[in-house]
Amino acid sequence: MRNVLLTLLVAATVQAQVLAPIAPIKPNGLPFLRSYEAVRVPPLRAPNTSHLYGLIRAGNLYLTVQDALELAIEGSLDLEIERYNMVAANWAVQRAESGGPLRGVTGANAPSVSLGAGQGVAGSQRSGGLGGGGGTATIAGAALVQQIGPVTPQLDAVFTAQMAAAHQTSPLDQEIYAGTNELTDSARSYYFRTSEGLLTGGTVRETYNGSYLNEAIPLDVLNPTSYVSVGVSFSHRLLNGFGTKVNGRFIRIARRRAANSEQVFRLRLMTVVTNTLNLYWDLSVATADLKYKQRNRDIAAQFVADTQREIAAGAVPAIDRVRARSAAALQEQALSVAENTLLQRENAMKDAVSWHGRQDAELDGVHVITVDPLVVPETNDLPPLDELLDTAKRRRPDIAIALTNAEVAQLSSSGTANGLLPNLGVFASSSNVGQTGKAVPGAAPDPYFVGGSGSAVGQVFRRNFPNERVAAQYSEPIHNTQAQADYAIDQLTHRQTQLATQRTMNQLAVDIASQVLALEQARTRYRSAVASRALLEQLLAGEEKKLLAGTSTISTVVNARRDMATAESSELAAAETYMRNRIALDQALGNTLEANHISVDEAIGQ
Repeated sequence: MRNVLLTLLVAATVQAQVLAPIAPIKPNGLPFLRSYEAVRVPPLRAPNTSHLYGLIRAGNLYLTVQDALELAIEGSLDLEIERYNMVAANWAVQRAESGGPLRGVTGANAPSVSLGAGQGVAGSQRSGGLGGGGGTATIAGAALVQQIGPVTPQLDAVFTAQMAAAHQTSPLDQEIYAGTNELTDSARSYYFRTSEGLLTGGTVRETYNGSYLNEAIPLDVLNPTSYVSVGVSFSHRLLNGFGTKVNGRFIRIARRRAANSEQVFRLRLMTVVTNTLNLYWDLSVATADLKYKQRNRDIAAQFVADTQREIAAGAVPAIDRVRARSAAALQEQALSVAENTLLQRENAMKDAVSWHGRQDAELDGVHVITVDPLVVPETNDLPPLDELLDTAKRRRPDIAIALTNAEVAQLSSSGTANGLLPNLGVFASSSNVGQTGKAVPGAAPDPYFVGGSGSAVGQVFRRNFPNERVAAQYSEPIHNTQAQADYAIDQLTHRQTQLATQRTMNQLAVDIASQVLALEQARTRYRSAVASRALLEQLLAGEEKKLLAGTSTISTVVNARRDMATAESSELAAAETYMRNRIALDQALGNTLEANHISVDEAIGQ
């Protein structure tokens, strides 16, 4: 019958369907435009229920250990959350590789009209710091972010375009500037810049600056005028913020954390598998215990009937009816407790194997049947303790996570170490400008400057007015207290991480030795429970024969059956304890997934 049932289960099993991916998808389209479209984040995917429902037959959900594990992995919300964490960690790597400050820093400036130095009276006034005009408003974000140490330059190339127009009237207290007491002008400016940071700590910029000015000024000889400036500049930090080690630390940290996210998933997966195994064997024991309790209840009821006949025949006193009924009531009570225990463990298993748990209407009223028997081996067949320790160090995810955290703390501390250095930077730029305009009637300007914006661009490319500039800047805090405090805090944190890692390694040997001892003790208790149950079984059989022969009493037989029921339950409890200790040892060794043939890659792709 068992073989037929297993054959039906294998034939009815539905393979798990491939679920939709959860990773955001970058947009397609024109190269320039797609960078500014939002990535498409898939909606929450629906659970795969075909595998689960395919195992239900005649109101029963038949589960092997492997079925239970597969369904628990498919239906675990905890694992689904960890899958999102892994995807987010990979996107965090892309975020770090773009450089710039950490997330949370926002800000913007309102553009204003920018005129070339010497472009008309307005340009001369503004370049000299005189006159009125539009100011610059700063819009600061309210975000607060903590980033200790030098900030990585913006590694993604950034294109900036600013266009502004203004009509302004400013009073002039001296007519010598413009031949009038007021400066009235209409202006437009165009500014384009491409900048890209270098991982070594520098920045390269290419700029184009153009402006148009039309003034109501009697002394102008060119009006309106056009101004063009094209240039390239380079800046670099030489002490604080210098080098790929410090500027690339957040990229390396993001990559370590992305790798660590798989270890976190593995740890969560081990927890899901461990909990499911415990639930499965708890349910198996509860099912077997219920059968024992039902049998004992039936036997107790039979003894009540037999006692009634014996009393009617005058073979035993009437008081034996009370003893028999009392024993039957105890068995009914034990059966009720066993039924409630089984129901609770069935519900727990339903919660584990279904995405919606007991809210799933298809599982309402379904009984869970465990197919695989609980078998306690004769020996544990464990390797020596040093081999177990080596296995744990290689396979336990929490060990890998602790080591990675120590490495991340070390990488982070490199930023505060560099932050101790003073600031030294160099700057170099080269630009070419051009300026032309329309001759004012009655004026005699140099013909070289008469023309439109095209003539100004020509002056730029002919390098008629070249400009080169180099500069160096040095600054240092007098006491450098803040940087020293940041460095000290980071180093202390690093030391704490190292100590925590060492504590984990030290505790590892203690945990594994304790688990091995607990497993040996559990197997010894199980063997004792088996021997005790076999002995009581023989005693019960003897008492029943003696009762039939008239040399024993109902009370003696009832007591023997009660002892037998206790021994059977003790044997089941001992087997359950052994299995729990075996599962706990596998978890302590980091061997849970290998022992149960679970692939991390397949679990990630669920």
